[in-house]
Amino acid sequence: MIRIRIDVDYPYTSRIRSFMYTAFGIRTSKEYLKNSKIIAKMINESRKEVKAYWFFTLKTIPDQELLKLVDNPKHEVALHVVENPWVELRNLEQKTGKKVNFYTIHGTARVFARIMWKRFKSGAPEIPSDFPLQSFHQFSTTGIDSLCYLCPYGKVKEIVEENISKGDVVYFHPIWLFQRGKLNHRGPFYEVLKWILDVDERK
Repeated sequence: MIRIRIDVDYPYTSRIRSFMYTAFGIRTSKEYLKNSKIIAKMINESRKEVKAYWFFTLKTIPDQELLKLVDNPKHEVALHVVENPWVELRNLEQKTGKKVNFYTIHGTARVFARIMWKRFKSGAPEIPSDFPLQSFHQFSTTGIDSLCYLCPYGKVKEIVEENISKGDVVYFHPIWLFQRGKLNHRGPFYEVLKWILDVDERK
């Protein structure tokens, strides 16, 4: 079983577009969660045993196209907490019709992210003691978008193969599927994900 953690923290392939559209509450259906949809199709087409956990924020709630793609046992909808765990959980379950079991916490260390998410308090949001979801942070992860920034393709494959065999969860952010970060140390991971899933071509 290959387990995958997907933190969907930007709705568009451009961070600037995500910032502008999120700040003004704009959504364009053509580009909304475009990379996430490509990834979901790749997972669905993989013949390997895969379980993908999709962590969505209030600003990246899956639309009907993506919901249809993840409506099978290979996928599970989960919560990426930004500010208010209870409000965000109710919103996600209501809009997706899915029972949510896990959460992660969205990091906003950079000023850009704090403005985008209107989270100006320092530190992570507090998770209530009676919050019904299980933290996914307990699982050891291998971040392939980070590795693809730091290492050549062959070295990334070597590290990922070894860490998956040890039980690590494959981890990435869809925004970096095809692009390399300038401030963020993350790089394009499409080719590595294609290798992990053993799929032939981009859909």
